[in-house]
Parts: sequence; C-alpha cells; structure tokens
Amino acid sequence: MKVLITGCAGFIGSNLAKQLVKNNVPIVGVDNFFGNYDVSLKRKNIAPILESKLAEFIEGDINGQKLFEWLSKKSITHVVHLAARTGVRDSSKYPGEYLKTNIIGSLNVLNFARDNKIKSVVLASTSSAYGKNKTPFNEEQKVSTPLNIYAASKIGMENLAHSFHHLYGTPITILRFFTVYGPGGRPDMAVYKFADLISKGKQIEVYGDGKAKRDFTYVSDATDGILLALEKPKGFDTFNIGNSDSRSVSELIMLLEKNFGKKAKIIYSGKRKEDAEATLADISKARATLGFSPKVGLEEGVKLFTAWFRQHRKNNAF
Repeated sequence: MKVLITGCAGFIGSNLAKQLVKNNVPIVGVDNFFGNYDVSLKRKNIAPILESKLAEFIEGDINGQKLFEWLSKKSITHVVHLAARTGVRDSSKYPGEYLKTNIIGSLNVLNFARDNKIKSVVLASTSSAYGKNKTPFNEEQKVSTPLNIYAASKIGMENLAHSFHHLYGTPITILRFFTVYGPGGRPDMAVYKFADLISKGKQIEVYGDGKAKRDFTYVSDATDGILLALEKPKGFDTFNIGNSDSRSVSELIMLLEKNFGKKAKIIYSGKRKEDAEATLADISKARATLGFSPKVGLEEGVKLFTAWFRQHRKNNAF
C-alpha cells in the first residue's frame, strides 16, 4: 500500500499522515497551502511528517494537471482525498471557488484514480450534506436540502463520485465527517476559536442562544474511520463518521472553561441561515460494515485538546 493524501498539511490530513507513517505505510502528500488560515500552522503540521523516509510531499494544486502527471510516476495504490475549500461562511462569499475546488478538483482526483487503477479511494464529505433532514442523520436519507454552498459543493462531489463508480468501476468510499476537532485543528472552527479566546480572556461570539447541538468527533476517531475505509471491500458506499453524541455549544464552552480555569466572556448574536440546529450521526452502518467505533468522548477530547493547545501556544510563543 502507498497512499496519496490530498490536503495533507491540513487538520485531518496531517493527523492521518502521522498515523500512516507510524503504521509503516508510505505516503505521498499534496497541499497547496491555501491561506484560509495562517499558512505557518499548516507548514508546522507537515514538518514532522517530512522527517520520515516513508513520506514524500509536493506543494501543488488539485486543479493543476502537472501535479497528476508527477503523481502518476509514484506507484500510488490508494487515495484519501481531503483537499477542499472549507468553511460555511466563506462559501457564501466565494461560491465559484468552492465549486471549482470541491467539484472540479475532485473530478481531477477521480480521473487520476481511474487512469492509475487505484485500489481504494476515500473521499471526505460532511455532515452538512444532510441539510434539513431530521436527526439522527443516516445514510439512507436524501441529501437534497443543503443549507449552505459548502454543503452543496460536497453533495456535488458525492454525486460525481457515484457516477464515476457506475461508469468506470472506480472503488470509492465517501465518509461524512461530523465536526472534527483535536490537535492541529483549524483556528476558524469553534473548539479551537473558543479555546483561543477564552485563554486570552477575550469575548467569544455565539450564534443563536448556545442551544445548537453538534456531534463533536475527536480527530483520532476520524482518522480511524479513514484507515478502516481504505481496507473495505471494493465498491461504492457512504458512511457517517461521528461520535454519535450530540452536545450543545453551551456544553462545549463549559468544558473549555473547566479545562482552562477561566470563565468565558460570551456575546450572543443572531442565528445564521447556513447553520443546522443540530447534528447527530447514526453510525450503525459504519460499526457493522467497517468495524468503526469512536473511542474519545467530548469530555476526554476537550481535555486532550486543551493540553495540546497549551503546549502549542508555549512552543509558538503567542
């Protein structure tokens, strides 16, 4: 096995790369270091991975054909496609960029997989695809009511993947991730952002009244799901990867307060149209088919994240 990871310097990508190298699996990482947040954080994510002889890395864009010409020479057998334009808010501002990367960029990855007879392709999708569906979300529900353009772009990617499997037999597994957090997390996501502001004694903005619920998934559980999906039987399938435990934003804040020993300064603003009221993963299919079982609950996960965050701030002196 030799695994291509697109978006390798990002949050989930860098955690996955570390785990694969730890498991003695060679990887080829790709990232374009898009500046949706501080690029130095992404470079720090990838730095320890590059110390391994099992890892190769190239800075490149999935919308560029030269990248795939280079990758075609690397004897890649498996693909984990994590590269994407992420973030609900920005998708309303730059819809064309989201469609270009998340659909056309994914088309380029799928073309590479087909042309190089890749044994297993894992595509990262999102719980946002469920839109107006009722919780708990399950894979049998129709995904035709997205609440934001980011979700719509991921649904487009999923539909494209299905047609690729139907036409060419490309073995594809789609994973819908539920609010992943943990070491190396994105600074624009709630867990990291709230931790940063609480630790600095600054105000945090909560959309709505704090009662909105999310199925928070620790990053090691997310990467476990990917590793299991890489080994699944050939075909086409979709799985939820979550903790299967929906907790309110207010609960998250209380856990962060406890771990930092500081009271949050909260300001409430209006609920955003792009946001679901609640997410909750039905993971029974992933349990039965993949053997997936999340191990880190929110209390433990926030504790682990806080310890990492303190060390991260200390190391970077900010």
